[in-house]
Amino acid sequence: MIIVRLKGGLGNQMFQYALGRVLSLRHNTALGLDTSFYKLDLIPKRRYDLDLFNITGKVLSKNNIPFLYRISQKFRLVDKFIPNKGKEKFFHFDPNIFSLGSSLYLDGYWQSPKYFEGFEDAIREEFTFKNPLPLKINNLATDIENINSLCIHVRRGDYVGNANHDVFSMEYYKKGVDYINQQTKIDKIFVFSDDIEWCKNNLIFEMPVFFVGNEYAGLKDEGHMYLMSRCKNFIIANSSFSWWAAWLSVSKNKTVVCPKNWFKDASINTDDLIPKEWIRI
Repeated sequence: MIIVRLKGGLGNQMFQYALGRVLSLRHNTALGLDTSFYKLDLIPKRRYDLDLFNITGKVLSKNNIPFLYRISQKFRLVDKFIPNKGKEKFFHFDPNIFSLGSSLYLDGYWQSPKYFEGFEDAIREEFTFKNPLPLKINNLATDIENINSLCIHVRRGDYVGNANHDVFSMEYYKKGVDYINQQTKIDKIFVFSDDIEWCKNNLIFEMPVFFVGNEYAGLKDEGHMYLMSRCKNFIIANSSFSWWAAWLSVSKNKTVVCPKNWFKDASINTDDLIPKEWIRI
């Protein structure tokens, strides 16, 4: 069995799941999900979100997770005694993970599309929503799909004052709009954010803008993920949430603009995170 230790928000979980699913397909074995991270007392509080999707992996009970794997989360010195533990060694793509066999415990973020290269259709199929979305969300999705739409994602919330991630200013988004406008004529901008009021007060564009409020978010932000993925073009934040929205878009001629520096520490190699067709500014 392949077991994935899930952690972080929805976008992080999607990357972790994607690698686990690929390994389970490669080895023709079951995929189990360790959600014990979400029982910890963490700030900000996260939750298991993959139950939104039509996934095949199954959440494991405590008793179905080998003892050494469980205690390794509390006692890191135990790691060296654990066979077949797929511990992420660095941020960029690590092809060695594919040679560790069919009995494996994955612990990492695995943020690269190279981990599911060749399995894109399978991943897209699993990341479809299990339950119908409300009429209000579907109506807005239709409006987005019927025009040359531009999604702008602004990540603030836990990024304000964050030691690892910058919050991008109007200058970044303006550069992105200017670039995309040189490629195609945008009809309307749709702004998504965890701080939509800040966006209304600080983002000013010389074209029609619709600020997508929390009333379209859904219980686990599935509404925002779905609506963003319906857009034709993207200016994303340094966020795995908007990364997945842009990647899931089926727009054939989409332009995706993303930050040149994903982390404050520019020495972290993020080349394997960004598809070659995307534009870094």
